[in-house]
Parts: sequence; C-alpha cells; structure tokens
Amino acid sequence: MAQNESTAKRQSSISSKFNQSLLTLFLVLVLALIPIMYYLTKTQVLSQANKELTLLVDMVKSVRNVVREDTRPHFTPKGEFFPIVVSSTVMAKTVASKFARIRPEYYIKIFSDNPLNADDYPDSLETELLGRFRQNKRLKTIVETGTIRGQNYLLSSAPATVKKGCLLCHGDPARAPLAISKKYGTESGYGWTVGNVIGGIAVGVPLDNINAIAVKRTLFALLALAVVFGVLYIYINTIVRRSIITPITEIAEKAQKISHGDLGDAIVTDRDDEIGELANSFEMMRRSFISLVRRIKANNT
Repeated sequence: MAQNESTAKRQSSISSKFNQSLLTLFLVLVLALIPIMYYLTKTQVLSQANKELTLLVDMVKSVRNVVREDTRPHFTPKGEFFPIVVSSTVMAKTVASKFARIRPEYYIKIFSDNPLNADDYPDSLETELLGRFRQNKRLKTIVETGTIRGQNYLLSSAPATVKKGCLLCHGDPARAPLAISKKYGTESGYGWTVGNVIGGIAVGVPLDNINAIAVKRTLFALLALAVVFGVLYIYINTIVRRSIITPITEIAEKAQKISHGDLGDAIVTDRDDEIGELANSFEMMRRSFISLVRRIKANNT
C-alpha cells in the first residue's frame, strides 16, 4: 500500500511539474500577445487611415486645381465673377460640404483667422496648427492625430499662403467683387498680403478607438490560443503520460520490488530510447542479483 502511494506521489509530482511548465508557457504567450496585438492593431488602423487620408487630400487638391487651371483662367478675363468657379477656396468648401452630406464622418475645413465667412474661423487645434505654419514657413504639411468635437482623427493640414490672385477678393474691400462684399460684408477677410500664411486646410479621417479594437482582437486571439493550447495540452499530456511517465512508473515499481528481494518479475521492453536503456539496466541488475543469490546459496550448501 505504501509502495503504491509512493509511486502515485512520484507520478503526480512529474505530471504536476510538467503541467506547471505548460501553464507557465501559456501565460508567457498571453503576456507577450497583448502588447503585440495592440501594436499590430494600432499600426493597421493608422495605415488604413493614412491611405484614406491621402485619397481625401488628393481629392481636395484636385478640386482646387480645377479652379486654378481651368475655370478661373476662362472666366476672369471676361470680367465674369461667379465665386464657385473663380475661387478655389469656395469651390473646395462647396465640394466639401456636399461630400460631408454623403460621408459625414470625414473632416474637411478651410480655415483662417481673417476670413470672409465667419464659419471659417479656426478652432483651438486649427489655431495651434496655424501658429506652427507661421513659425516655420518651410513647413508644408503636418500629419498627426488630433481630437475635433470629441472624435479622434488622423489629420493632414497644409498652410494657405496668400498669392496675388487672392487679392481679387481679399485685398481692398472697396475693390472687392460686388458678389463678395454683398454676401460677406467689408469688415473681415480683407487686407491680405502676398506671401503671408493667412490660414490653412485640415483634412481628417476618423480613427476608430484603437484601444477598443485592440481589446476585441486580443480577446479573439486569446480565445483561439486557449483552444489551440487546450488541444495541445491534452495531446501532449497523453503522449507524455503514455511514453514517459507510465513506463518510468512501471520501472520504478519493479525496482522497488527488487529492493525488497522480489527478483521474479522481469523488466521487459522493446524500446530503443533512453527509457529502454534504463529498463535494460534494471533488468541487468535484476539478473545480477539473481546470479549473486544463487552463488551465495551454493556456497552455503
């Protein structure tokens, strides 16, 4: 009875240590997975947002170029002034407002701290961007994350530098086109100077909550890892118990019998690995004991 309990304890000890090692490995994988998943999620979200941002910026540039290269040169020499086809800013704002009706999650704003339209005054973030552009005239683009109206965005902003053509509407208010002064008045949006940074344009792509996405993906990954680990845990335990623990336990039981003088139970194995060598060694020892006992008995008789 005591022998069986001792053998069971040894078997339990080996199994426990092996299982603890597997569980430790699982915990290490879990701890490593969390920062990796967060990093991959953040990288993927920002990469996707950056692709969308590039398309949006290029769209706005294309709209403004249509006015500068096509409609303005056609209408201005004729003395015809229709803001949407002469002003690239008005055209861009008009397209942006119509785009916002279809895709309100995106952000497009042309801002200035001396605008014709009061809606174009910058908010706190845009004011900060404008200050940075004025401090560094070589700065052509700023791409960074920011919060607008409580929503996180990947923002691309560029400065608006006054060109000679801008003075048609933003120079002397007395000389401004009637369509401009009549619509916006003569108090704001005038007196611009060529070469000055008067404002900027901000284009934003919404950033999903990276933390929420990371948690969701991590949970899915952990679930998949737990399932795979559970299957491997059962499989490896079965293999280890059958191939290592049980054979060692059987050899240990027979070695215990030998130590108590029971030499009649042969240790037989057909394995050619380390456990087979161990079993063969005990069998050779058992046979040596038998030979020794026989010699002793022969000498005594």
